[in-house]
Parts: sequence; C-alpha cells; structure tokens
Amino acid sequence: MADEAPLIFERRLGGLFPANPAAEKALAAVHGRVRVKITRTQGNNKRIALYWVVLGIAAPMLDEQAPGLTDQLLHNVLKDRAGLVKVVTLPSGEQIKDYDSISFHKMTEPERAAYIDFAFTTLSKWLGCSVDELTNEARAA
Repeated sequence: MADEAPLIFERRLGGLFPANPAAEKALAAVHGRVRVKITRTQGNNKRIALYWVVLGIAAPMLDEQAPGLTDQLLHNVLKDRAGLVKVVTLPSGEQIKDYDSISFHKMTEPERAAYIDFAFTTLSKWLGCSVDELTNEARAA
C-alpha cells in the first residue's frame, strides 16, 4: 500500500466533514454518489496529517530549486534519504527502488514519529526556517 495523505473526516450534525486538506481535495472531486469504507484510524493520524500538510506547503516553496517537485515526490525523496526504501535487483541486474516497500502502516508509532521528525528537520534546513515555523505554518493552513 503506497503512502498517501490520509483522508480524515469528522462527524458533525449527522454528516461527515473534511478534517484535513487531503480530505477537502478529495471531497471537491466527488460528483454524484461515492462508496465510503469506514476504518479505524491507526497511529497518530494528527501527526501523519500534519506531515502531509507540511509537504504540501514545502513542495511549492522548493519548486524554484527543484522544478516539478510535488508533495508525493518530496515524500519519496525524504523516505530515500531516511533509508526507508528497499532496493530490488531485477533479473537483468538493474537495481530499482521500491518506494512502497516500507510504508507508514508497516511502521511502529515510534518509527513513524522518528521519520516525521527527520523529515521536518530536513525540510526546515532546506527552507532555511525552524521546525516550529514550518509546522506552525502548516497548522495555520
């Protein structure tokens, strides 16, 4: 299962309302009826949601230095830098990186927290700001 921004909704007034930017974006794309599967949330979903919001803010800010950078591509770069990418050797001997080999749902909560701390520290260095400034900007978004 590939890592993706979680679609988090909260129940209010008998309905489900988006609780993060990824959910807002997904809901905006809905036309007509959709099928919804309700699952229990695992791990610290607020931290995971904050991570994806930070990536969504950082990617456009880094676009001048790395044109075409998206939040998903930035996620893959950070996973690679953190050593969370399995290298697969094809029969031809060519090696490719499997970015889906180690995903958030396969990590323990301390592993996820350590990775997200690493990602925020790395992004703050690249952007020339503190981790607090980066995460406060994301929380305000």
